[in-house]
Formats: sequence, structure tokens, C-alpha cells
Amino acid sequence: ELTPQGTLAERIRAGGAGIPGFYTATGVGTPIAEGKETKEFDGKTYLLEEGIIGDFALVKAWKADPYGNLVFRKTSRNFNPLAAMAGKITIAEVEEIVELGELDPDEIHTPGIFVQRLLVGTDYQKRIERRTVVAAR
Repeated sequence: ELTPQGTLAERIRAGGAGIPGFYTATGVGTPIAEGKETKEFDGKTYLLEEGIIGDFALVKAWKADPYGNLVFRKTSRNFNPLAAMAGKITIAEVEEIVELGELDPDEIHTPGIFVQRLLVGTDYQKRIERRTVVAAR
């Protein structure tokens, strides 16, 4: 199923929030709209998109506490929090499980209520580009 990236993100978010469907203008008049319900609002056509709920959500987080509260880093914050909310069973692989109270509540990106399983991963390759300059000869 071809789905624009923004629509996909919203479908996952909607599923995690318990919203069964929503209307979007993205894809109207394209092959994406084929077979989908449309509706007009203020003279503009919109497509009905359904929320996505997965049987399982596999996410990668930076840190977690024993209750499953998750903290993501950098680009992993883009889709992992949405996916974690949209899974019936969410399994989070984390780099570290910290003690209760070590995570600042303002820094928690996904509350533990959405996480059913935690596992600590090992042997991460953290590829970082490094600029190397060769001295002039």
C-alpha cells in the first residue's frame, strides 16, 4: 500500500491515540486515492485514512527505567514514539535500563504504559562520520 510519509506518520499516531480514521487532502487526485472514501469540507476534497495498530511494535530507545518509560535520542524520536503507542504489544530494545527516578519526567518521550517488554541490546555500532584531512606534501 503506497502511503505518503506524513500520512503514514499520522496513521500510526492516530492508531496509538485510539482514533479510527481521519481526513487528509494529501493524495487527492492521485492513484493513492483509488478505492478510498472521500468527503468534501468547505469545497475541498479529502481522503479518509484509517489509523494503524500493529500486533507488535519493535522500537529502539536510548534509556528506559524498569517501568518501561522510554527516552529516545536524535532521529530515533521521529517514528519510534508513534510506533510504541500503536502496538498492541511493544517491545523496546534499549542501550541502558536506569534506576527508578533517574529519568527526568520532562525528558520521557514514551510513558511505560505503552511498553510491555524491555531488553538491553549489546554491541552497538555507532557510525559517526569523521572528517580526515591529509597534510599537504
